[in-house]
Amino acid sequence: MGGGGGGLYVPVLTLVFGIPTQVAVATSLASVLPTTAVGAFSHYREGNVDIRTGLVLGVGGIVGTLIGAYLANMIPSILLRRLLGVFTLLMLIPMVRSFWKRNKNSKTGKEENNEKEPIILTGPRRIIASLFGVASGLLAGIFGISGTPPVSAGLYSLGLPAMMVVGTTVFVLIFNSLTGMGGYFLLGKLDLTLILLLAGGAAVGAFLGPKLLRKIDPQTFEKIYIPVLVTISLVLGGAMILA
Repeated sequence: MGGGGGGLYVPVLTLVFGIPTQVAVATSLASVLPTTAVGAFSHYREGNVDIRTGLVLGVGGIVGTLIGAYLANMIPSILLRRLLGVFTLLMLIPMVRSFWKRNKNSKTGKEENNEKEPIILTGPRRIIASLFGVASGLLAGIFGISGTPPVSAGLYSLGLPAMMVVGTTVFVLIFNSLTGMGGYFLLGKLDLTLILLLAGGAAVGAFLGPKLLRKIDPQTFEKIYIPVLVTISLVLGGAMILA
């Protein structure tokens, strides 16, 4: 689904296994790297990655991850968590609007674009894409999650078909993971044993995912992907606000 698995690692490591939060965050970011790398390569081979658009969001992700790591030490964690929860929910607005528009076009007989064609980013759209990338990096740098909701929301609102949203999202998350892993490595918060345990199985799933997508009808996937992504975003955003 383009998430890299990072959204699950921190809650499981902290709540189930009692791993310290900082170590869990660092481990999550490091474990997501092989998952996203394998997934992005597999998606690229299937034609599901818009490289140019992904690079724009990826650069924003680098900036956001670095800022996030800095803010994590400056702002009270509860306040920052709630602010990011609100922001995650706000990310749903452009995504839901785009989904509603596509459904409306489908009902009126307008053909949905499922062609795997890269989009053209003009000046304003490039800035918007970068901001979504920054938001993704903030989530990654502070909480160790992959930062999927802002990336997927941004790509979807820019007009990419759902399958390219998934593949390009995984590609963008590589930047978040690399940057965050480097920062936490310097802080000495990486647990290599945990990383190896998590990354191995996740990488296998990331490789098989794009092959399964190839067997799914694009229009059917479109109808499934957005409701699932909205649900995940609602849960993630709500949990951060209420925690």
